[in-house]
Amino acid sequence: MKNQRVLTIPTGENFRELGGYPAANGQSVKWHKLLRAGHLGLLSKSDLKTLENYGVRYDVDLRSKPEVDMLADQVETQSIEYIFDPVFKEDATDNSKTPAEMKDLLESHPTYGRDHMENVYRSMINTEHCRQAFYKLFQILLKNHENDQAVLFHCTAGKDRTGMSATFILSALGVDQKTIEEDYLLTNQVSKPVIDARLEKAKKEGYTEPALKSLRFLYSVSPDFF
Repeated sequence: MKNQRVLTIPTGENFRELGGYPAANGQSVKWHKLLRAGHLGLLSKSDLKTLENYGVRYDVDLRSKPEVDMLADQVETQSIEYIFDPVFKEDATDNSKTPAEMKDLLESHPTYGRDHMENVYRSMINTEHCRQAFYKLFQILLKNHENDQAVLFHCTAGKDRTGMSATFILSALGVDQKTIEEDYLLTNQVSKPVIDARLEKAKKEGYTEPALKSLRFLYSVSPDFF
C-alpha cells in the first residue's frame, strides 16, 4: 500500500498515519507503525480487512466504558488484539449524552463548549488515571517491535484523547512541536464534512448562535487546547 497521511476507511472516522514526519537525529517516523483514528464501532468487514492488510496488530481503545458500551469496536479477528485503555473512567467528553441533554446544556451555558474542552485537556495532563492510560499506551508501543505491524489508537472522534496520544508519541520520537501541532489541527480539515453536517443538523433543530458556537468547540480542535 502507498504511504499517505489520511487513510480512506469509508466506515471509519478521522483515520490517519503518523509515518513520515521528520524526527530526531535526521531520521523520520516509520510508516505503517502508528495509526490514529476515531471509533471503530461501524467498521465494515471490508474495512477491517483493509486494516489487517495494512498491518494493524493492536487496537487500543482510549474511550470510557459508557462509550464502549454504546458502540463497541468491530474488530473480531485473530490478527488484531483489542486493548481497552480508557483515558477517563467516565465519559468526560460528553459522547454518551442524548441530543436533548446536549441542547439543554449548551443553551443554558453558552460558553460550555470551550470551557469544558479546556478542562478536558487539563485533566489529561493533571489526572493520575489519565497519565496511567497514556503510560499503558506507551507499553504497547514498546511491544510492537516486529516489522510490518502497526498500533492503532483511537477515541470516539479521534481528536482529543487521540490527539494528545499522538502529541506525546511524536514528542518522544523527536518530532518538532510545530509539526506535531499541525498534525493535531489536521482533524479540522479531515473531519470538516462531518462537523459541518452536525452543525447544520443542530441549526435545523433550533440551536441558537451561541449554542452552535459552543457546539463547534466540542466537535473540533483548537490551538488553544493544544
